[in-house]
Amino acid sequence: MPLADGLVHCTPVGMAAHPGVPLDMSLVTPRHWVADIVYRPIETELVREARAKGCEVLDGGRMAVGQAADAFRIFTGREADADRMRAHFLELVAAEEVAA
Repeated sequence: MPLADGLVHCTPVGMAAHPGVPLDMSLVTPRHWVADIVYRPIETELVREARAKGCEVLDGGRMAVGQAADAFRIFTGREADADRMRAHFLELVAAEEVAA
């Protein structure tokens, strides 16, 4: 990724049923940003390893909540409280991980 500024990961790799990372992590350096759309688990191996390298990261929960907030606005004409939605989303994901 010598010419890229960042990575948007959009495959099932990293999901609970498909563990791992989608690329050779030696290609990722601290100058890159990494966005993962996988949200179960919220802390994928890709997110964890990129953060450990010093990258700015966005976990898949931000994508899921962002889509939900946009859909709420489109369907209702009202702005959603995205921070409240994210907090509730993280509670649900954590409860699901404990139950598993």
